[in-house]
Amino acid sequence: MKSILVDTSGKGLSATICDERNNVLLSVSMRLENRLSEKMMTVMDFIFKTSGLTPQDIDNYYIVTGPGSFTGIRIGVGSLLGFCVSCGRKLQGISSLDAAAIVSGKDVVKTAVKLRGKLHGYREYNFTTSVFSDYISENIENTEEYCLVNSGGEWFDLSKAILSDRFNMFIRDYSPMYMRASEAEINFDKRCKAC
Repeated sequence: MKSILVDTSGKGLSATICDERNNVLLSVSMRLENRLSEKMMTVMDFIFKTSGLTPQDIDNYYIVTGPGSFTGIRIGVGSLLGFCVSCGRKLQGISSLDAAAIVSGKDVVKTAVKLRGKLHGYREYNFTTSVFSDYISENIENTEEYCLVNSGGEWFDLSKAILSDRFNMFIRDYSPMYMRASEAEINFDKRCKAC
């Protein structure tokens, strides 16, 4: 049984393919900045050719659903959904906050993503007691105690979350998770209220 987790929620694309014992078959991570739409299928082709696998050889497809790059998340979800439909597989997701908590390797961690200005989406995790907060959006003045993801600083390879025993705790559907309305939605709402 082979599984792949792809992350397009940040400044690039990372993907990890593993077997049922969490042995890494291939791991790729590359910064693409604003070129994801051009490069997504080329990178996926490279991943399959390099691993010696075909899309049909993958039993479980997973995607990081955000919060993060609005466009990147949609490109990733749409691309992997295409592979799943053509192969008769089901696409599942994991939030970037959950993946970052797993990748951090810490037993107690707070993960956050900058949404706009001082507004952040965050979640707190205590893996020792298996207690996790809700996903929360609020203004945060000091982010030093948080593991910041998709916020322009350190880039985490969130696709490595698939290698953890904790991964299955956070599987969800593949619908994008934004934690705040997009600029287009905000502007649309303003226009509607003005009428």
